[in-house]
Amino acid sequence: MDHYSLERIRQFFNTLQPVLKVLYLVVDKLDKKKGRKATDRRYQFRFVLWWKFFAPVPVQTAVERVNSSPELKQILGAPEKPYTRYSLRRFLQDLGEEGFLKMILLTVVILGKKGIINASKVVMDSFPVYSFLNSAKSLRMPKFDKKFAKQFFDTFSWQTITDLFPEQHWKAAPLVDKLKAYVHQYLWDVPSAAKNHALIFGKEKRRAVMGLQSGWKSSQTYRNFLSYVIRLPNFGEIEQVILAEVKRVLAQLDALPARLKLGQLDDLRGVFHSSYRLKDHGASLGYCSAKDQTFFGRGGLLAILASHELPLLARLTAKYKQSEKGILAFLKDLRHYFNDLLTGATFYGDGEFGTASFKQAVQDLFKGIAVVDHYGNSTKKTPLTSDQKRVRITVERVIGRLKILFHIENPPFLGNALVATHTQLCCACDLLLVTYNVLTGNRTHPHAYKAIMR
Repeated sequence: MDHYSLERIRQFFNTLQPVLKVLYLVVDKLDKKKGRKATDRRYQFRFVLWWKFFAPVPVQTAVERVNSSPELKQILGAPEKPYTRYSLRRFLQDLGEEGFLKMILLTVVILGKKGIINASKVVMDSFPVYSFLNSAKSLRMPKFDKKFAKQFFDTFSWQTITDLFPEQHWKAAPLVDKLKAYVHQYLWDVPSAAKNHALIFGKEKRRAVMGLQSGWKSSQTYRNFLSYVIRLPNFGEIEQVILAEVKRVLAQLDALPARLKLGQLDDLRGVFHSSYRLKDHGASLGYCSAKDQTFFGRGGLLAILASHELPLLARLTAKYKQSEKGILAFLKDLRHYFNDLLTGATFYGDGEFGTASFKQAVQDLFKGIAVVDHYGNSTKKTPLTSDQKRVRITVERVIGRLKILFHIENPPFLGNALVATHTQLCCACDLLLVTYNVLTGNRTHPHAYKAIMR
């Protein structure tokens, strides 16, 4: 780094020093009285901020830059021992999602004392979170050997499994047919119910090989079956019986990998090939209608204050398409963390939030009103005014800024825990960016990044 760059970094940390002293209260609680002393936690927190603000590069590259620069190590207060990406990973795991959320709350309090917080208008939206893995490899499926598959389904015994289901009329298709499709999706690592339906009944015509008695017109029938199975009180027993029978048949056909441990249905994806999906637990196939894009990853929910476009709370979700239950849980989290701050606020959102239960929850939890369109293709449209549209669009700018500056949609980590931590880290960084501008007197453009790069 040149001298000018180092001076910018030094100025950044010197300006934020009063705020960092408050945030260190969260970091210091990670220190344990027993055991080996960890690398200076405060330094590790400064390293994370330097990495997000000044060095948006892979973690290993960032670590190497710090270790090779005595001047940068002096500014960050680094210990003599070289830093490693494994230490950083442990630090982020120890601090976790809740640790960064506490920092967000403390920063909001600081900004409130500076007169920046105006909680009269809250805007909500969802955003995609892409997996760090290669999507093409993650969506790869093993070869379907028709001869082997026919032997597999002919040898499979379904009676023990069907006995675990309650008696009812299976009008759309026989129960055994649906169970065959169920096993097919996991064993041949099919990424979605729609793709599973297409492979069985489409051009490949796997239906004949699997010995299905009848078919169904759309994948929705199969999706309904999946929802039904998961809700059964004995689902755990059904899963283990299916696994036991699959292992028996694979062993009989000499196709069971010796080192593969099969503890749940998801483990079947690794029988015929190395499934990349298993390397990022919690990620799944999603679809973003706004971008007309199918992707492998997760989703996120974000609530911001329209005034000064401040991110309040972000939560990682299993799917990009949000469920009504998940949205209501997110509202309860907002109430829990921000208590009376949002009382009487007006909540804005797109049609995704336009359900009757959402509007009722806003009224019950915050004594506020919801300015949202009706959900789905309802004919009861309530077009927003020009002013309401201007408020609504603020969340798009926040998501765009979090994406470009701090890479909230592309976390460089695997697993739900670290990805959720990264999501909160990005929001905390955006609030610190605003804090930096406020402390340097730039209240006109509190999100200006140029002030740091001068």
